[in-house]
Amino acid sequence: MSGLTHDKNPRRLRRANTAAEKMIKVDHAGENGAVNIYRAQRFAASIRAPRLLPQLLEFQRHEEEHRQIFQTHLSEVGVRRCVSFHACGLGGFTLGFITGMIGPSAIAATTYAVEHVVLTHLQEQLDFLKLNDQRAHDCVQRIFADEKSHHDTAEAQIPSDGLLTKALITIVKTSTELVIRFGMR
Repeated sequence: MSGLTHDKNPRRLRRANTAAEKMIKVDHAGENGAVNIYRAQRFAASIRAPRLLPQLLEFQRHEEEHRQIFQTHLSEVGVRRCVSFHACGLGGFTLGFITGMIGPSAIAATTYAVEHVVLTHLQEQLDFLKLNDQRAHDCVQRIFADEKSHHDTAEAQIPSDGLLTKALITIVKTSTELVIRFGMR
């Protein structure tokens, strides 16, 4: 599978020691969640919203590239991935499948909500990393425009009058924030 390369000697990998290393570990796990959100949404959209398939495939490919950027960085600095890596993947797939089955507005709301939280965290990371770890900063900078594009595209697709959509956005934002906080501890 793309983006799941592993260090040949996992015993050499260590825990994250710095805030920058923790950020990249959590970003890596989050990208795994995002890849699986889009993977599941593509499956469900093939039934519920076939017109969204090209967009979802493009977004998934971006997230796979992002996951690989962070995986490469972690391997280069000798840090093992986050313990929540697989949980993020499973949670992402579950969220993607459920929202994909609900339909296009739920797909857009999910992307918008996740990316809204992610962009806030990425901007905070860029500010911190610029002063503390230029290599990690460069990794985060490389993905920022894609994440912003996903956010803006989804925001334009959200119906303005949907009470359920607004509730979904709140739930997904809160859940995403909690996953990030859990990973950073």
